[in-house]
Amino acid sequence: MDNSGKVLAALLVGAAAGAIAGLLLAPESGDKTRDKLNRSAKDLIDDLEDAWEDSAERIKSLADNAVEEIEKYNKKINESL
Repeated sequence: MDNSGKVLAALLVGAAAGAIAGLLLAPESGDKTRDKLNRSAKDLIDDLEDAWEDSAERIKSLADNAVEEIEKYNKKINESL
């Protein structure tokens, strides 16, 4: 995982921890607190899904580039034979 991935993961974990701590310390009824926790969890899941999709696209792009480079070098080797 590169630095931007680590920063994103740390940001998401920090945001989730902060949201949970804030909700648990808030003076509201249990129902309201559970609803807020549910919404926060759903938002976190959405953020993680977006990060996962972005990472998957980036990995696919890197893999495609690697295949292109291998094919290019393979062609050069075959031409030199």
